Amino acid sequence: MHSTLKLYQTKKRQQRSESPTMLRVFGSRRQRRAPNQSGPGHLGFRVAPDVKASLHSEGVVLINLSRGTVFSANRVGAMIWNAAAERWSLDRVAASISSEFHIPAQTAQQDAAEFLAQLAAEGLLVTDAS
Repeated sequence: MHSTLKLYQTKKRQQRSESPTMLRVFGSRRQRRAPNQSGPGHLGFRVAPDVKASLHSEGVVLINLSRGTVFSANRVGAMIWNAAAERWSLDRVAASISSEFHIPAQTAQQDAAEFLAQLAAEGLLVTDAS
C-alpha cells in the first residue's frame, strides 16, 4: 500500500510571470482555517506557502515554486496530502486509507506517517505549531 513520491527537477523560472497558465493549473488546494479550527490530534503539518497541488483521478502533482521542483504521488499519496491540507488526525487518515484499500489501520498509519515525513523533508509541508 505504499505511496510513492517522485521528484521531477524543473528549470527554475527567472520571473513568476513567465508561465501564468501553469500557475492557474496548479491552483492551491489548501483550505484556510483559523488555528483553533483544527481537529484534535491533527497531523501537525500545513502546506508550505510556495507549494501548489493539482489533484486528479490517479493521484496528485505537487509543485514547489520556490525550489523549482515537481512531485507526483499515487492515490494514497493524494489522500494523505488532502488530509494534511485539511488538518485531519493521523487516526482519521489511517481509517480512511484502511477502509478504501482494505488494509490494517496500523499499516496505513505507519505508511502515512512515513509519507508525511517525506513531504516535510522535501519542503512541501511545514510544521504547524497551532
